Order: sequence, then structure tokens, then C-alpha cells
Amino acid sequence: IEPSRGSSVDPCLLPPASTPFAMGCLEDCGNCCGLLSSVGIIFLVCLGAALQSGARAIDFHGDHQQAASACFTAAGIYVIFTAMSFCCIYKAKVNKRLEEAEAARKKAQEEAEERDMKLSSAS
Repeated sequence: IEPSRGSSVDPCLLPPASTPFAMGCLEDCGNCCGLLSSVGIIFLVCLGAALQSGARAIDFHGDHQQAASACFTAAGIYVIFTAMSFCCIYKAKVNKRLEEAEAARKKAQEEAEERDMKLSSAS
């Protein structure tokens, strides 16, 4: 990603050229979404339990059982989002390991080529 002419984007904020932007943010987005989804699950389960027990502290004039069911359903959806977030974190870590292995392989190949050149020039 290159800033266009006249752009006010700070080049230091851009991801490295070798890393696609989406892959560079995958782990961070997974962490953020996973944390927010986890908080959402806790909140919705607590709210659903309070509604189901008929807590008078909650000023709600509708059907408490239906509202509690909706909270538990929403918490279930957040569980799916949390799982997706963990998949993103896992995928980012796998990609990072693959990139490191590829870099090590290239470095070893370059060192072998240098060693071969030195040997061929010495003979």
C-alpha cells in the first residue's frame, strides 16, 4: 500500500511491503474481536439470567422469558464470533511461522551459494 500524492498518510503507519495489509492485521483484529466478544458473552448471559429470574432491578415491561431467550441466543452468536476470532489468531500465527521458515530457507540457500562461489573461485 503506497500513499497517493497529496495524501496525509504517515508512511510509518503503513504495513511492510512484504506483508499484505489484511494478514498484518489479522492477529490484532482477532485479539480485539475476541476480547469484545468475550465481554459480550459475559454481559448477555448475566443479563439473560437476571431477566429469567425476574429480577425487579431491571426495569423491563415486556415478557422476561422471551427477553432472556433473546439474550441467550445473542450470547450464542457471540460464541461463534469468538471462535472465529481465535481462528484468525491461529491463522496469523501459522502465517508468521511459515514466513519465518521461508526467510530461513532463503538465507540458508544464499549462504550455500556464497560458499559454492568461494569454493569455485578458490580452485
